[in-house]
Amino acid sequence: MYTIRYTLFILIETLSVREAREQLPTVLERFRQGDRTPVGVGSHRKTEAAMVSVEVFDELTAEQNQSSAQAAASVRAEGLAVSSAAEAIMHQWARGELSTARMRELIRQLHAA
Repeated sequence: MYTIRYTLFILIETLSVREAREQLPTVLERFRQGDRTPVGVGSHRKTEAAMVSVEVFDELTAEQNQSSAQAAASVRAEGLAVSSAAEAIMHQWARGELSTARMRELIRQLHAA
């Protein structure tokens, strides 16, 4: 039995691992037909992962890259330079290798803030 929960104002249907395995062809077909609704996978009524269409994934990745570029431009507009270490951390975040919280923590540590 799947559960439904709201995350970031998006309705997420969460399937058990067994259900996800069984319904994967159906989920992929939904994505092919343009459905942009994420589908969660988890156990014990807890979403542990989310499947999204590649279109949604690409949009999210592009937004992260844009946010990173805007942050760097803001620093440069103040007459400062972004350090190579900070830039590397932001690129890790933009690639999805770091959570936003972890990225912020590392940047603060880098600048002793």
